[in-house]
Amino acid sequence: MATFNLSKGYDLQLEGQPIKEIIEVKPSDVVKINPQEYKYIKPKVTVKVEEDVLVGTQLFFDKNNPDIKHVSPCSGKIESIDYGPKRKVLSINIKNDKEYNQIELKDLDNLFSLSSISGLNAQATKAIINESGMWPLIRQRPFSKVANIESKPKSIFVSMSPTDPLALDQLFLLNDSSVGFLEGIDAISNLTDGDINIILNNNQSPSMLDSLDRVKIHYFNGPHPSGNVGIHMHYLDPISSKEDEVWYLTIQDICKIGKLFVDGKINVTKLISMGGPGCDKPSYLKVYDGTPISHINDELELGLDDNSVVISGSVLSGKYININESVGFYHEILTILKNVDERHFLGWLLPGLDKFTLTNTFVSKLLNANNTINHNMKNGSNRAIVPIGMWEKVLPMDILPNFLIRSILAADIEDMEKLGIYECSEEDFALCSLICQSKIEVSQIIQEGLDLMYEEG
Repeated sequence: MATFNLSKGYDLQLEGQPIKEIIEVKPSDVVKINPQEYKYIKPKVTVKVEEDVLVGTQLFFDKNNPDIKHVSPCSGKIESIDYGPKRKVLSINIKNDKEYNQIELKDLDNLFSLSSISGLNAQATKAIINESGMWPLIRQRPFSKVANIESKPKSIFVSMSPTDPLALDQLFLLNDSSVGFLEGIDAISNLTDGDINIILNNNQSPSMLDSLDRVKIHYFNGPHPSGNVGIHMHYLDPISSKEDEVWYLTIQDICKIGKLFVDGKINVTKLISMGGPGCDKPSYLKVYDGTPISHINDELELGLDDNSVVISGSVLSGKYININESVGFYHEILTILKNVDERHFLGWLLPGLDKFTLTNTFVSKLLNANNTINHNMKNGSNRAIVPIGMWEKVLPMDILPNFLIRSILAADIEDMEKLGIYECSEEDFALCSLICQSKIEVSQIIQEGLDLMYEEG
């Protein structure tokens, strides 16, 4: 066990914190699956319009990894398939019969107990998880992509202390439904010879972890991004080359995998945290995978329209979506902001009594009057990169962000490797983008650097 007390970072406050009361959203008439949510994927669709599907029916596979199945989260009929430029698959739309009938899983003729799960080898465990379509739940660093099913990671990480604004309370989640958690831990333990690292903070003490003898528990304390899995890997099991692989999952992913071994059922629901200054009913929602935001809007009477600012994921590192899209496959937060387009003339000359700032630009910093954001305005345009040490103040990693960003912009692969690009993910640099004095999209540049390294092979 190790304890890390981090001081670098910042806890951004948002209005509209969710109430910890779970609202169950009914199944939607249409389920939308977006293959582009998976990084570096080249999808090949395996179904046709008007074809009947069940929960677990394969919808597409990755041409680079054809053995990994991506499956339907509902039963019904393929209504349409949306394509973009160059036949890019944007969405597979399924008319939901709302019965959720499931395919028969050939590897689950006999259900498992804790002892029998522990007795499985890695290949058998992988086969069961992949047959159900749950393998994409497991991601790997570097590149934050679906884990390579043919490899064995040097360790696996499970974070129980996310620090993103509006993040789900993981202990509340476990208390609501912990079925499959212990079985899921045992299952993923079969996939590595290294450690299973569970990350908590000092305010957490879940009693069920006392019975786990195949994991290591660590404590990370401090402001965001101390809860990011990339920060945990940096301190506990750093990635030094492209050949290093470290896998990671969420608590909900663990429970889904464990429940599969317990009752043979493919779990197609998840808990998400909905809130933000533009949300009238901030709360925890239990939704079916692929549920469009428009359906949630109608069910809960949120009053959203095409002008609403909806983010799938964290306000810091999520993705803007329209209300006809669904919450991302990996996202557990639905953030709703106010759409503000008002610009103040010579705003930088104003005292800024209520302006958000982490520097001494506005009086609000001296008064400690405002540390919240309630809109989506950038408040400025891109400028030259001026290193004044702001990025370093919110990045708790032993990395030189200024030099790394410059090496990426110069496409200097050798320097990028030396400066630690393989340890990076765009979400870990989201605060750098937020506070950047030059209005540089730092996290976007980090992703462009990772894309370049991936393409270079």
